[in-house]
Amino acid sequence: MKIMQIDLWISNYEETVAFYQHTLELPLKSWNETEATFQVGNSVLKLIKDLEARNYYYHFAFNIHANMFQKAKSWLQERVTLSTEDGEDEVEFAGRFKATSCYFEDPAGNIVEYIARDGIAPSSESTHFSTRNVIEISEIGLTTKNILNSAEQILHLGIPPQDGKIVDEVDYLNFMGEQEDGAYILLGPVGRTWFFSHKKSIESPVTIYTDRGIISNLL
Repeated sequence: MKIMQIDLWISNYEETVAFYQHTLELPLKSWNETEATFQVGNSVLKLIKDLEARNYYYHFAFNIHANMFQKAKSWLQERVTLSTEDGEDEVEFAGRFKATSCYFEDPAGNIVEYIARDGIAPSSESTHFSTRNVIEISEIGLTTKNILNSAEQILHLGIPPQDGKIVDEVDYLNFMGEQEDGAYILLGPVGRTWFFSHKKSIESPVTIYTDRGIISNLL
């Protein structure tokens, strides 16, 4: 499964659009007073102004070239304040999810992750990091009060759970997608604390366009 586009509803719209355009230097594809789209490698990030200012926020991740993590981290440190967990501003995942990540928040309060997946993402010959080293959107959190209903929608598209089954428990995060694609829908419950954040997961409207179909959690 590949994530082609995500649609997110955000407050602090103008500042957030400026952040992605000027701070993260993502190519702006289109813009008006209520919607903006950015090219994120092979994917598209669409930000929609929440006219009722309900302060939704999300977790999502960008895949970067496997050998570019430290260069990407240094590039980010010049532009944002990296989030920390137990005094560390990066994390190395072992086992089947072998990767290295760092996190920060955007002006809308979204928890954004840059992740280099060893053995999944290709390497780059670049000598310095730029947005050309951002490959795609690789994760999007889908928080819901009804895990089983949302899981049915995802499973119907042929997108499997990494653990072989759907778990509907407090604090459990279902990674939906194939490991070899390095892209996942993170299906989880309301109230779970996001990694590298003090924020609890909240139910927020999201539309996820994959290469197998569309998943929507509109409230």
